[in-house]
Amino acid sequence: MPPSDGLPISVRRLRKHFEGGLVRALDGVDLEVAAGERVAITGPTGCGKSTLLSLLALLERPDGGELELDGVPAPDIRNPDRWRAEN
Repeated sequence: MPPSDGLPISVRRLRKHFEGGLVRALDGVDLEVAAGERVAITGPTGCGKSTLLSLLALLERPDGGELELDGVPAPDIRNPDRWRAEN
């Protein structure tokens, strides 16, 4: 399989809370990444970087908002493990 040029990512109002809503790891994140574009996610400890990446990798589900990978809404991806392996 040839190397991938990446795929577009679209995030709108993404939310992820923990501890019954007491910890707001992400609270309304918007992000657009074009296919092939490279992005660095930086910030201090505890600001939500790892949570965002877990959501983008479909390892967790968001509490709200919209996430599309290659134009496919995340809830429509039924087998995330297979999807990750293929994409």
